[in-house]
Parts: sequence; structure tokens; C-alpha cells
Amino acid sequence: MPPLYPKVKPNPLQKANLCSRLFFWWLNPLFKIGHKWKLEEDDMYSVLPEDRSQCLGEELQGYWDQEVLRAQEDAREPSLMKAIVKCYGKSYLVWGMLTCLEEAEEWLLMAKILWAESYH
Repeated sequence: MPPLYPKVKPNPLQKANLCSRLFFWWLNPLFKIGHKWKLEEDDMYSVLPEDRSQCLGEELQGYWDQEVLRAQEDAREPSLMKAIVKCYGKSYLVWGMLTCLEEAEEWLLMAKILWAESYH
């Protein structure tokens, strides 16, 4: 009988240094394999411990329990959306702001060019 959980490669992100994390160098071996042939399940790295469903589920469960208690105090129905936003909202807000800055960069560059051209 084949093993229930096949042996997977350890995730190199766990031991990656700051430069490797910033520039995604830790993914280069996977990119090389993907360039040579189609990636298979055996080529993939294991999931990081903090990204496992068990860990994330327990974190969300804590926020859900808090939401249920608050809802009982306020005599209302608990909101799963509020629990999700409290659990994951900060990280998505940061990534959203960085994405907005990245998108605004083009507009700001265009505004600078138009401003510089107007003085010549």
C-alpha cells in the first residue's frame, strides 16, 4: 500500500536568507525543473508550518470564538466575515497598500514627465 502522505521536499523558504526571500531566489531550483519539464506533484516543496490548514484553522477558530462571545453580548448573530477580517485583514491590508503604491508609481511617473515637459 502506498504511503498516505508521500515524502515531500522540505521548503527552502524556511532556511532562506533575507536576499533570497526578497528576490525569490529560493525558488530557482523549482524554476529550473519547471523549465526542463512539466512540474509534477513530487517536484513541489512541503507547505510551511505556519501555512498548514491546521495552524490557520486554529487561528481563525480563536477569532470566531471571540466573535461569538461578542455577538452574544450584543444580542446579534455572529459574523464570519468579521472574524475573517480580524484574523487576516492586517496582512491583506498591507499587501493591498503595497499593490496600490506599485500601481500609482506609473501615474506618478507620468505626472512628473508632464510636469517636466511643461517647463521646457
